[in-house]
Amino acid sequence: MAYVMHFCRNKQCNNGWIDEDLTNAKSIPPRWKYCKKCAAMRGIDYAAQTPKSNLTCEELAQREKKKEQAQIMRAQVKKY
Repeated sequence: MAYVMHFCRNKQCNNGWIDEDLTNAKSIPPRWKYCKKCAAMRGIDYAAQTPKSNLTCEELAQREKKKEQAQIMRAQVKKY
């Protein structure tokens, strides 16, 4: 099992901890997870967090826009 150093997603919180690497750490250090204290304050189940579960509406829209742009780019490359 691989481990990774996480930092709390809450920018005012400076907590960091070592946790199991469930996502193959695409960003170093990962900042998608709230620490136990911040998760409890927000009413989030700490153990059920995923990289997508804590995204804001703006972040979700941005992610969808990037996916659409990537599909357009792939389609343009296939034409040539």
